[in-house]
Amino acid sequence: MADVITYGGAVFSLSAGVPATYTSAGFAALTYTQIGELMSFGDRCQTFEDVNYNTIGDRATKHLKGTTDQPETEIEMAIDRNDAGQLLLKVAKGSDAEYSFKVVYSNGEIDYFQALVYSFVTVGGDANTVRTGTASVRINFQDVIEVPFP
Repeated sequence: MADVITYGGAVFSLSAGVPATYTSAGFAALTYTQIGELMSFGDRCQTFEDVNYNTIGDRATKHLKGTTDQPETEIEMAIDRNDAGQLLLKVAKGSDAEYSFKVVYSNGEIDYFQALVYSFVTVGGDANTVRTGTASVRINFQDVIEVPFP
């Protein structure tokens, strides 16, 4: 059977702390606050800029990998005004500092990363809609640390 899991049961947390080292041990030493009522978390991937040039002799466009960039991604949640994790996301929005994030999946695997929080927006709706919000984050340029399940 494939070792595939869903996001079901995943726990997302953040910390205002900065790891002493960009390693699993450095991240694990921080104190995290869980983000409650989480509904979804967007893409996490590193992309490279396409650097290209044309050569006359072989009439070809050649491509190289340039600088990397992380996409801005969204954390979607049902708004809970008393949730400490959501309150910390709002604080992070007002800060220029990167915050540390921890994702624990249902099989025990853990991802750590740092990110800037760019926004915390409450989404509109109607009388039959739960009040939701999204926080936009941009993950640090360094690779996400994945700690495999033992």
